[in-house]
Amino acid sequence: MSILNRFKYARDSYLITILIVVIVLMVNFIASRHFVKIDLTRHQLYEVSDASKTIMQDLDDIVTVQVIFSEKLPPNLFAVRQYVDDMLDELSSYSKGNLMLDFLNPESPDVRTEALRLGIPQIQMNIVEKDKLEVKNGFLGIAVIYGDRHEVLPVVQNILNVEYDLVAAIKKVTAAETLTVGFVSGHEEPSLEDKVEVGQSGDSYALLKRALSRNYSVKSVDLAEEDALKEVDTLILAGSKSEYSEDEIKLIDTFFMKGGSLVALLDSVQVSADLKAAVQDLGLSELFSHYGFSIDNRLALDVSSERASFNQGYVNFIISYPFWIKGVKQNFAPENPIVNQLDSVVLPWTSPLSFFEKDGIDVTPLIHTTKAAWTNEEPFSLDPNSIQTVPEKDQHTLIALLTGDFEPFSELEEGDDLSPGRLLVVGNSYFATDRFIRLFGQNLTFIMNAIDYLTLDESLISIRSKSSFDLPLKDLTIRERQVVKFIGILLVPLLVIGYGVSRFILKKRKKVSL
Repeated sequence: MSILNRFKYARDSYLITILIVVIVLMVNFIASRHFVKIDLTRHQLYEVSDASKTIMQDLDDIVTVQVIFSEKLPPNLFAVRQYVDDMLDELSSYSKGNLMLDFLNPESPDVRTEALRLGIPQIQMNIVEKDKLEVKNGFLGIAVIYGDRHEVLPVVQNILNVEYDLVAAIKKVTAAETLTVGFVSGHEEPSLEDKVEVGQSGDSYALLKRALSRNYSVKSVDLAEEDALKEVDTLILAGSKSEYSEDEIKLIDTFFMKGGSLVALLDSVQVSADLKAAVQDLGLSELFSHYGFSIDNRLALDVSSERASFNQGYVNFIISYPFWIKGVKQNFAPENPIVNQLDSVVLPWTSPLSFFEKDGIDVTPLIHTTKAAWTNEEPFSLDPNSIQTVPEKDQHTLIALLTGDFEPFSELEEGDDLSPGRLLVVGNSYFATDRFIRLFGQNLTFIMNAIDYLTLDESLISIRSKSSFDLPLKDLTIRERQVVKFIGILLVPLLVIGYGVSRFILKKRKKVSL
C-alpha cells in the first residue's frame, strides 16, 4: 500500500470515528429531551401524564427536588429508586430548566440533619448482605423546595403514588395562595382526626383530611362563629346528624351564591351499628329543593353490589350485600373527568336523588345504579337474610353535579355580587369515612377528584386516577356462566385429547407409508 493510500485510509478512518461520535452525542442530546416508552399497562402506569408535562412546562421559577435515598436498599426497593430517577429526569426535561434535581447521600451527617429538619424520617430496612440479614436505618424521602416553602414525601415505597404526590407537592409550593376546604361541624359529624389517636370510637374522615392537606388548607367550620366561611373556598357538609338552623342555612346559601362550591355528603336515612335505620330530617330539604334536587327518604339496592361481612352467633359469613352498591364504569358519566377514569365506587346504604326542572340549572348525573336496582322504604330491613327483591326495577341516580344560574334561597344584602358556585351531591356520607376508604381505595380517588374539580382545576385528576384502579368482574348471565364453565371444564381437556389423537394418527400414517 502506498503512502498516499495509507494517508487516505487513515483520514477516512478518523472521519468515520468522528462522525460516529457526533451521531452518538446528537442521539444522546435528543434522547435527553424526548422520552420514548412502550407502556402496555392499561392505565399507562409508567408514562408521565400529559397533565404533569403541562405543569412542568408552566413553571416560571426554579423548584428544587431533593432526593434523599440511602445507597443500600433492599432488593424490593431497587425498582422504586429506578422509577423515581427516570420519572424525575423526564419531568426535568419538560421544565425548561426550572426543575432542579439534587440527589443527596444521607450517609453525610449534614444531609441527615437536613432530612430530619425537613420532616423526612429515618426508617428501618431489612437488608440481606453476605448471607446475613441486617436491620439498618435509612432514608427514602423526597423534598420539594421553592423559596422558603417546602413539601415532603416522607417515605417513597409505592411507585403508583409517586407521580401524583410529587406533582401535587410542586403545585402546592408554587401556588400563589393556598385554597381552603372547610368541613361543617356542630351537627354530630364524624371527626376529622384519627379516632385511634384521640382515643375515641366511631367513624372519622382522617384519611380524607390527610389526602386533602397535600393541596389545600383543611379546617373544621362552626357555622355559629362569626366570619366562619370568610376564607373557605369549598364547603363540605358530611355526615351531619342534627338539624341545621335558619341562620346556618342562610350562611350556607350566601356562601354558595357568592361563588363558593358546595359538597353535600348527607344521609336522609341514618343507619346505626346494629343495622337499625330511620329517616332523619336535617332541615335542608327546602334549600335543596330550591337548588333543584332532593335526597330521597329511602335506600337504594342493586344487583351490582360489594361483599360484606356479618356475624351470626359464633359464625362469620361474607355475602354480596345489595345495600352496598358498587357503581361501575359503564354507569358513570363518560365525559366528566371526576369519574371517567375510575373503575368503581362503593356506596353503602345510599339514598337515590330526585331532580326538579329549574331554569338555568344543569344537572350532570355522575353515577347511576344498574337498571336492575330497587329501593327500600320505611320500615327498613337491612338484615342480609331478609332482603327481598321486587319485580319493579329501575335505574337511580346516586351522585350528581349541579351548575348554572342558581337563585338565592335567602334574602341577601343589597349590592352583593352573585356568582353561584358548583354543587356536588351524594345521598351518602359513609363511603368517604376511613372504614370504607380502607376497604375501597377508589372511593378516596372519587371524592378527591370531585373536590379538585370544584376547587382547584382538573390537572391533578388524570394523574391521581391512573394510579387508582379496580378491575371488577363482569356480571354474567346464567347462560354466559354456563358457557365459561363449559370452556374451563370441557374444552381445554378436549383440545389436549384432540392434539394427542391427531399426533397418533400422523405417526400411524408415517409407519404405513414406510
